[in-house]
Amino acid sequence: MDAPQLNEDELNEIYSWIDSISLSRPKKNMARDFADGVLMAEVIANFFPRLVQLHNYSGANSMKQKVYNWETLQQKVFRKLGLQISKQDINNIINCVPESIERVLRVIQIRIQDMINEQQNNSPLKIQNNSCERNVQNNYSNSRNNQSQNVNEMQNILNRFKLFYINKIYFRNKQKLKIRKLEDLIKLKDNKINTLQNKLGEHGLY
Repeated sequence: MDAPQLNEDELNEIYSWIDSISLSRPKKNMARDFADGVLMAEVIANFFPRLVQLHNYSGANSMKQKVYNWETLQQKVFRKLGLQISKQDINNIINCVPESIERVLRVIQIRIQDMINEQQNNSPLKIQNNSCERNVQNNYSNSRNNQSQNVNEMQNILNRFKLFYINKIYFRNKQKLKIRKLEDLIKLKDNKINTLQNKLGEHGLY
């Protein structure tokens, strides 16, 4: 199934989300930056590090290596996420078709959030804004008798802890975007009012 089209607000949400994630390359041009699949692997690894082996993906300019990276993502990562990105979408991304990567990132973002929510719902530990660090410490103390179980549990908690701060940055950026839009709208209206006042003044009506 092809990734759905996005409206302007959805596109801006994706840009804010990506800006909140630490990646190995500076983000200059979304289409070119993500064309070889490396940054897509890093995005998913930010949330599920055990799901992605980053050494499998190398930066590429050649079409052959880009195709290899995306096929590896499809087989080893997307499948584990329960996703199947269409060949057309992947070809569009490799060829830097405008907004193709944003559409697929939106699908990935929704799936990641769903999986995080499922983990939280299935876990007795609920991370709250005012007790994230305390919950991490308590869980470590309670499970230290079983090293293997402790490592797995701590990894899940750290993933949620990371998501908490990423979401905090994401929503803060989203609010800034809304404020900027409102400021632009106010400036536009002020300009219209000034123009109207000037016209009235020319006719001695103001």
